[in-house]
Amino acid sequence: MNTADAPRSLELWLEERRIGELREQGNLWALAYDPAWRMDGFDLSPALPCRAGEIVDGGSQRPVQWFFDNLLPEEGGRRLIASDAGIDAADAFGLLQRFGPESAGALTLLRPGQQLPSPALQPLSDVALSERIRALPRQPLTHGAPKRMSLAGAQHKLAVVLEEGQLWEPVGTAASTHILKPDHEHVDDYPHSVVNEWFCMQLAAACGLPVPQVAVRRVPEPVYLVRRFDRIGDGLQAQRHYALDGCQLLSLDRVYKYQQATSDSLRALERISRMPAATRIALLRWQLFNFFIGNSDAHLKNLSFLRGANGWELAPHYDLLSTSVYKASDWGLDELVFPMGTTRRYAHIGRDDVAAFGQSIGVPPKLTLRHLDELAIAIRRESHVVLQSYEQGATHAVDPGEARLLRQIVFGPVVDASEAVAMLSRSRVS
Repeated sequence: MNTADAPRSLELWLEERRIGELREQGNLWALAYDPAWRMDGFDLSPALPCRAGEIVDGGSQRPVQWFFDNLLPEEGGRRLIASDAGIDAADAFGLLQRFGPESAGALTLLRPGQQLPSPALQPLSDVALSERIRALPRQPLTHGAPKRMSLAGAQHKLAVVLEEGQLWEPVGTAASTHILKPDHEHVDDYPHSVVNEWFCMQLAAACGLPVPQVAVRRVPEPVYLVRRFDRIGDGLQAQRHYALDGCQLLSLDRVYKYQQATSDSLRALERISRMPAATRIALLRWQLFNFFIGNSDAHLKNLSFLRGANGWELAPHYDLLSTSVYKASDWGLDELVFPMGTTRRYAHIGRDDVAAFGQSIGVPPKLTLRHLDELAIAIRRESHVVLQSYEQGATHAVDPGEARLLRQIVFGPVVDASEAVAMLSRSRVS
């Protein structure tokens, strides 16, 4: 962590508009909005109101630092990019100085006086991408990239542009349009994570949940590609759409993404959104879907909101995958992040617990159970459809290990959870 008294600063930009200045000295962070931005700009977050003067962190309440720290990778991803850059992993400001030009959201962070570089795209061949993947975890995926990028989250990932089947890397102020992730580095513990996430996202779409477009590419290593919901347009015309994750909206340090995963936090997010009633139903269905697929890693940073003309709107869902499937026959002993009522363990969750969760976020029990039953029927039906689409292999060679994992998801968490809590009519379920 930086302990020097010398102040450090960064300029904040949204596309070609200067937002203000971020400053750090003695491990205390401060934010000052640009006068022109204050005229017609917006609050970066509810805890960072757009006003004159500096917003300065205190000893215990650090809304500025927490907000910007949430733009950086977590855990091993942070340690790896820090090591590659020769920066202390605990020096969040130093990491933003190095990786701020392409952050997790819409902001661009530049050193004082640094000019906005011209946008461009550099081709990324499958061969070059394969070499980077094989260099993991010794080097991050961004090693050798034309623009250093800081994407939030714990997994290795790369911001790219996908256009007409070709991968490109953004240069200068060019915005990425997709996030790319290879298989989890701990392949023995979490095999085939690419096809796992692809399957769960396709299943979510089939069940009516809002999700971005996803695809699997083989270089020949499998990589997962997801369209960024915080981008508008394609290629060099892509523009950034301002979005915040749950921790940023609630002004929480990233370390509390699990601890503060409570119904109270969901209610707080509902109140911030411009359509609270629709948001609570969407959050209910998100929680139910995570239960049915066995996703025990759905935390506050896996929820994001887009800033629209009239306020904050829940963004399409992302990072949906079955983590419990990796526990094989013991998956029922795994636990949800957000509890159902007072219960987290999958094997102990019943209809009353689901109803209690719905009520805790403002959804009446009868309506909660209706959504539960409808989603249970849909997910059992559609899981077989998506599985079959993979096994038919119309656009790819079927990998036996991938197929086995997908069948374990369908005939493990999906079937077990839906049978345990839903009123299933045998005549309506294939």
